[in-house]
Amino acid sequence: MTKIFGAGAAVVMSIAPVELASSSDIAPKPWQPQINLISSIKLQGSFVSPQAIYADSERIYAGSYQGYLFILERDRQAGFPIIQTIEFGSPLTAVRGDEDHLYVASRDGNLYVASKTWPIRFFHASSLSSYGLGALEVVGPDVYVAKGQAAMTASNQHLYLSAVNPGDAGIAVSSMQSYGEEFLPGRTLVFNRENLQLLGAIPNTDGGAVKVSAWQDFVFLTQPGCCGTGIDVYDSITLRHTQFINRSTNTVEGIRRKGASLLIGGSESGNVDLYARRLNGFEFINTVDLRTATGFSGSEDIEIRSLWVDGLDNLVIAGSSWGNDSSRSPNLPSLFILEIR
Repeated sequence: MTKIFGAGAAVVMSIAPVELASSSDIAPKPWQPQINLISSIKLQGSFVSPQAIYADSERIYAGSYQGYLFILERDRQAGFPIIQTIEFGSPLTAVRGDEDHLYVASRDGNLYVASKTWPIRFFHASSLSSYGLGALEVVGPDVYVAKGQAAMTASNQHLYLSAVNPGDAGIAVSSMQSYGEEFLPGRTLVFNRENLQLLGAIPNTDGGAVKVSAWQDFVFLTQPGCCGTGIDVYDSITLRHTQFINRSTNTVEGIRRKGASLLIGGSESGNVDLYARRLNGFEFINTVDLRTATGFSGSEDIEIRSLWVDGLDNLVIAGSSWGNDSSRSPNLPSLFILEIR
C-alpha cells in the first residue's frame, strides 16, 4: 500500500633559424578531470543498497531503508528540490526506470511499477518473492530482479548474479523465467542475457559477499562495508582478472566524459573517488571527503553505499547510510550531488 505525499615604422631584423619540434614530438597531456561536491541534501532516509539511487533527465529518485521514495527535481539552479515523497511501509532495496515507467523493489518481496506521469499517483505491486527482493535492473524493455540478499546487475549482453544464501535466484520479469537457482556460494555467475544460459563464473573477493557492477567491457567486484580490500576488475568477455585497485570501496559506477572512461567509487569512510582509465588500467585521480566537506565527521555519519551516473550531464549522485542511532538527525545530509569537471 502506498501513500502519495527554471605603421608605425617597419623594422627589419635578422633572426637565426630555430629548429621547431613537430607536433608529433610533443606528447599530448591527458585530460585531468576533477570531482567536487556541489550540494548536500538533508533527506530523512538511509540509502544502504547499491541500487537505491536512480535518475532520469528530469528527476532523481532515492529509495530509503525506511520505506520512503524521495523524488527530487534534477535542477541545479533550483537546488534539487524535493517534489514528491511516497511511503511504501517496507524497506526499499532498488529503484530503476525506463522511458515510461518507474520500478521499485522492496524487502516485502514486491516489485512496484508506476507510469512516469506527474505526479506519480499509482504503483502496481507484483509479489515475486516470499523473502524479499534484493536487486533490480532494467535494460531496454527487460526487467530483472534478484531474490533475498543476492547482488545482481545487467549489461547489454550479460546478467551477473552473486547469491548469499540458497534461494537467492534471479527472475526475468517479462517471462517470469528464473536463473541462478543452483546455489554456488563465493562466486558471481555470468549469464547470457538473451537466453539466460550460464556462461561462467567469477570468484568473489575472499569468497564472500560482493557488490557487482558492469560497465563497458568491465565487471567490477567490491566488498561492501568497513573491511573491503578494494576493487577487482574483470574483462567481461574473457572473465579474466585484469586489475586490482587497492582502495577500500563499497560500490562503483562508470561514465564516459570528453572521450575519457571514468570510474567513480563510494566508500564506507564517506569518500567519493574518481579514477580515469589509462594504458595500464584505471588510475586514481582525486577524491572528495564528504565528512570533511560537510563538517559531519563522525565515524558513521556519512557512508556511501549507492551511486548513480548516467552521462546525461556531469553529475554524480551519492547516497549515504544516514549515520547511526546516535548521530541520525534531520540536519544530517544523506544525499550528495557531485560534479566531474
